[in-house]
Amino acid sequence: MKLDKITSYQYATLTFFLLNSFSMNVGYYTLTNQTGNDCIFSILLGGILILILASLIFYLHEKYPDGIIETLRKKFPIFLQILFYPCFFLLIAASSIYSFSLLISFLHYYVLKEVGLLTISFSLMITVLYIVKKGIKTISKISEIFFYFSIFIFFFGAIGLIKYLNLSNLKPLLTTTIQKNISSSLTYFLSSIIPFFLLFSIPKKEMEPTKNFKKLPYLLTLLSIILTFIQLVIILSVLGIHLTNIYQNPDMIIYKKISFLNILERVEVFLAFNNILNSLFIIILGIHFMNQMINSLLKKKKEHISLALIGLFFIMVTTLFTFPLSLYLKTSILIFLLFGIFILCCLKYKYNHH
Repeated sequence: MKLDKITSYQYATLTFFLLNSFSMNVGYYTLTNQTGNDCIFSILLGGILILILASLIFYLHEKYPDGIIETLRKKFPIFLQILFYPCFFLLIAASSIYSFSLLISFLHYYVLKEVGLLTISFSLMITVLYIVKKGIKTISKISEIFFYFSIFIFFFGAIGLIKYLNLSNLKPLLTTTIQKNISSSLTYFLSSIIPFFLLFSIPKKEMEPTKNFKKLPYLLTLLSIILTFIQLVIILSVLGIHLTNIYQNPDMIIYKKISFLNILERVEVFLAFNNILNSLFIIILGIHFMNQMINSLLKKKKEHISLALIGLFFIMVTTLFTFPLSLYLKTSILIFLLFGIFILCCLKYKYNHH
């Protein structure tokens, strides 16, 4: 195995964390407010759509191994580059800033209550920029390491909540309209658009060549959907639909109930690590993508300057503005449409050169 290449397992763990960004960027409470207890069906239907999209993305990644930035530079005429470059850059910037602002608020409210928002912003951004500066190979290795912690934390929390489960809280079911269920399923599906876009942007030359490279990422995509479903069932079983609709992070509320022999206090702070990871990797890859776009346009690469400017821009914008969930979902839709146009242009280029 070449140590300087991304392995299939590392790519799969990146897929896992990016898809889990749903829990922070969209949130369980969004689905429960739309369809009540029927939201568990939304996860199942939306999960099927995500698996179909995953199959398509992994297939396209095989056909267009250069990634988005190199494909734009090599195969697209100047006028299309002028269209796609700023659009992709601004949309990923908007979604990454949204994730960044949510993570700052989460850390301040649940973990670092005594620390100011600006201090948290600078500390978090310095950490993210340092990881981005190390490159995509280091990012993927970090995701592999933290994957084990994430799975451990999930089952640690699930075991601690077993005695609080009340499956009768899942009733009544099938109380909402088909239209609302479809809308809720699409909301969950939309949370996967930006993660898959960022995965597609990683060039295949960065990855270890294997015959079944997409098998593990597909399995961890399925695992992400299954764990999301289980987590939602646990939340509804413990809190009930009415309390779940109140809290933006209902998982943190149920974690406060956990106590192991009265030895561990504030277990929710330890379990909050999973939420941090679920937001962290989509921010890291978002900034990595923006930095790669900037460096592809500069004749002389000055990565440290571009990263510093991106970091200052993020901190300034999150300090001055608040981004609603609707903006994130609209950004996902726009990226989905632009990415579709991008693929169609690639197919046309391939057809013309044949």
